[in-house]
Amino acid sequence: MVLDHVIPKPPTVTPYQAHQMIKGLTGEARSLFADNGVEIVIRTEKPITKSGTKLRQCHEGDVVGFELRACVSKKRKGKHIYPQQSDWKSRHAWLDRQGEKHGFEILTVNCHASQQEINDGGSRKFNVDKSDFVGVLRVIDEQKFNDALAKGIGSTARTFGFGMLII
Repeated sequence: MVLDHVIPKPPTVTPYQAHQMIKGLTGEARSLFADNGVEIVIRTEKPITKSGTKLRQCHEGDVVGFELRACVSKKRKGKHIYPQQSDWKSRHAWLDRQGEKHGFEILTVNCHASQQEINDGGSRKFNVDKSDFVGVLRVIDEQKFNDALAKGIGSTARTFGFGMLII
């Protein structure tokens, strides 16, 4: 059973440090996380806290509000290509494709884009696209959608807190 666990987070924790914290808590278990500033929500089958809450299941036709932090990209010759920050049309098109793949349709959405720097404190330092989506969707295939809730959306930067669909 997939559970959401909420743990307090010190304000100075970087995305890479959060990744290391989550890996330490979950080991090899599949997990997603979202950094809400003062807390981290961890979605995993591994028990972490006593107060983990069962992941909400949705049904075909349900209309729900959502949040999603995603790394919008296309891969060409093994390299990630990110849209311009002002290119909201590409981001909306990416989200529509994800909806077709994961059993939902977007009814309304707002998107804010920026770059996220990932730095391990050593030699590994890079930037990824950070697209924050907020909107309303309709579930059209409950099995695909509930699977997306449990496993995430998109393939890039999940390990750094991207891809967790929050409803």
